[in-house]
Amino acid sequence: MKVLITTDCYVPMINGVVTSILNLENELRRRGHEVKILCPSENIHCTDSEDVCRIGSVSVNKIYSGARAALCIRQKNLQKIIDWKPDIIHSQSEFTSFIMAKKIVAEVGCPIIHTYHTVYENYTHYFSPSITLGRKAVSMMTRRLLDHTQAVIAPSCKIEKMLKGYGVQQPIQVIPTGLHLEKFSEDIPQETIDELKKSLCIPLNSRVLITIGRAAKEKNIGELIRYFKRLDMENTVFVIVGGGPYLSTLKELAETEGVSERVIFTGAVAPDRIAAYYKMGDIFLSASQSETQGLTYIEALASGLPAVCRKDDCLNGVISDGENGGQYTDFDEFKQLTENILDSKEMYREMSENAVKTAQRYSAEEFAKNIESLYKDVLEKRERYEAEDAFHDCENCG
Repeated sequence: MKVLITTDCYVPMINGVVTSILNLENELRRRGHEVKILCPSENIHCTDSEDVCRIGSVSVNKIYSGARAALCIRQKNLQKIIDWKPDIIHSQSEFTSFIMAKKIVAEVGCPIIHTYHTVYENYTHYFSPSITLGRKAVSMMTRRLLDHTQAVIAPSCKIEKMLKGYGVQQPIQVIPTGLHLEKFSEDIPQETIDELKKSLCIPLNSRVLITIGRAAKEKNIGELIRYFKRLDMENTVFVIVGGGPYLSTLKELAETEGVSERVIFTGAVAPDRIAAYYKMGDIFLSASQSETQGLTYIEALASGLPAVCRKDDCLNGVISDGENGGQYTDFDEFKQLTENILDSKEMYREMSENAVKTAQRYSAEEFAKNIESLYKDVLEKRERYEAEDAFHDCENCG
């Protein structure tokens, strides 16, 4: 099968969507499929490699940090892909790469499958002064865009419910994004963890609460800083791993709250080093409610970290109270969960073991297998409809 993946973000950019794409393309190739990527380039020039076609683009950082919009989306820039004749297009983004996908479909006639990665209604502050108007715009945009697809993939039941609420009519299938979790389950020498703590000026005997991800307003990290202050735990630090547009604001908040000496900002960390940061932690924290699935939750669980996260539908079946951490709705619940996990070594050990077991359900292999099954189903339905149409045409001719 020839699979074209279209996306508005790709390496060297690092985020959950890119991670999902990399895992999917690698697993699909391993299963014998041909895979090509169509995405914006890092500058105004178009470039081609054997598997990646990059279209000249410009930065649109004001909309989203690191985002780029393709400029040269004329047919001649897409001709190599058109001549390749993909069997199916798997769209991963809703903007300029989706326009390119539609142009290719017009020439090739293949179906489009779309993965809806982003809860845009949580990002309306980037483009609309009114939350209500922003959400209406998102709902209308989503319906119109998905009208061009034959099936939609939702990474969680939360997204499926949201899309149905928007009035989306296309078939929706819930397929959680898969991850290569081996590096998170591997043992890391204590010496390596100690060196990492020293480099961050963390006492070796300190307990570490940690959050990992993009420092953006919608991630609600400010709540975690304020809650950490109210915990007032001795011999405990809060480490915030990741870069992003909200980082300076968070640092100012830590200063204002008087916890800057115990809240440590690492900035962006290279992917090949991130496993050590998880292993350094004792509890993974998240207050985000903008996730479609939350890949960092899975990485944390695979690392053996109990997770304490703000209650969210995308965590149903992932973070279970008393099993591998818990979900909170206010500070009192946050405090109780955190203290209970840290106060009992036996409970901590059990939760850590359960965390690893939970993460094993989200393998990249299972993810690709489910995606492949959906591709085949869509293509079989397309062939069946075409055969039926041809039969009716023949009847009419007769």
